[in-house]
Amino acid sequence: MRANQTHPFCPLTKWEFAVTATELRDLALAHGRTKKRNNAVAAVFSGIIPAVILALYAPPTWQRAVIGILIGLVWGNAFEYSYHRWMLHWTGSSFGKGHLMHHRTLGFAEEAEHVTLGDSPRSVVALFLINGIPLIVVDLALHIGISPGIFLGWAVYLICMEEIHWRVHLGPNLPSFLRFAQSYHLAHHDIPNARYNVFIPVFDIVLGTAGRAKLKLPS
Repeated sequence: MRANQTHPFCPLTKWEFAVTATELRDLALAHGRTKKRNNAVAAVFSGIIPAVILALYAPPTWQRAVIGILIGLVWGNAFEYSYHRWMLHWTGSSFGKGHLMHHRTLGFAEEAEHVTLGDSPRSVVALFLINGIPLIVVDLALHIGISPGIFLGWAVYLICMEEIHWRVHLGPNLPSFLRFAQSYHLAHHDIPNARYNVFIPVFDIVLGTAGRAKLKLPS
């Protein structure tokens, strides 16, 4: 038991029991890994399985499958950028308040608790439903044949992005060809008004936010 201990995120009153920093880190890691795993499972069920079902129902040509996968990857990158920049950094929203804890706990024992960009599997499922239903309706109505590839590319992108983001913050080390992602993303944590893509800065480049983050001083 510790008396009169304080913490910037978990204040303790006089008679509350406190865990050590190591115990708190272990708890956060366990919970964070569970969230990451559950989000990946949700992405598989919401993205990859529908892709297989759609491909069996209306088999696409291999060319359209490849086109769909490429569109899905770009779509995932665009969503990651938009969601991160305009939802997670909208400070007055519930999304923004949750993401603020990700920035505030960097380097603290609780960091792992707030690393996943998807806060729950329900959010991942909702994401695929909101974007996927209109896609399926249009694709089947017009017989375009790209929706299976889009679902697959998008799901793979989101799963990889979550894993890379986790490794940037908590390890294990990324493969050598992805090491640049660590310095790229952590620059966003230094001054968070640039570099909203986590590891493939397509829309950072397109929208001019790929450069080194700059501190905006009051005039």
